[in-house]
Amino acid sequence: MEAIKLVRQSLFHPFDFFYDIQFEKRAKLINALAIMALACVARIVSLMLSGFAFRTREAVDVSIPIEILWVLIPWVTWAISNWAVSTIIDGEGKFKDILISSSYVYLPYILLIIPVSLLSNLLTLKEISIYGGIYYFMYGWMAVMLFLQVMIIHDFEFGKTVGIILLSILGMIIMWLIIVMIYGLVNQAIVFVINIMKEIRYRS
Repeated sequence: MEAIKLVRQSLFHPFDFFYDIQFEKRAKLINALAIMALACVARIVSLMLSGFAFRTREAVDVSIPIEILWVLIPWVTWAISNWAVSTIIDGEGKFKDILISSSYVYLPYILLIIPVSLLSNLLTLKEISIYGGIYYFMYGWMAVMLFLQVMIIHDFEFGKTVGIILLSILGMIIMWLIIVMIYGLVNQAIVFVINIMKEIRYRS
């Protein structure tokens, strides 16, 4: 019951909710992990249920591990980047508070993405404005929650909140670039070692 109450409060009274996280320590990590698990399931199910005209790929082409990473990586890298930037700019939020509160930003996505996907089966491309409008509403709702999360968790004013969000996004992009570079280097190293082993076996 407490978890449901927190979900309801985060969706419809986000200001009070994020205040409680920062000063009342109500939210728990287990709740955040459950929310992110639901977000992963919602993404995968939505891709499977999307109408044919609105699909970007076939259901058989959906890679579950990749889709899970598409949900979890932004969450974790946002928390790390926001914590790092806020530490420099005297933010009050702890990493745990940022990580937990950031997960609740995904709640509008969890609530709306599957109904939107089901609705896409009833729409034609001429009615794409309806489909897009719900998408914009969903992501707009998430953006408002993210803004309030940063402002309240770190106790910043409006202008400073905008600045730290932009810097946090920049930090995320840098982290993603580093991850891609490391992945590329490791992949090349593995291929190089495999080729050497093959050459040794061939010559022996």
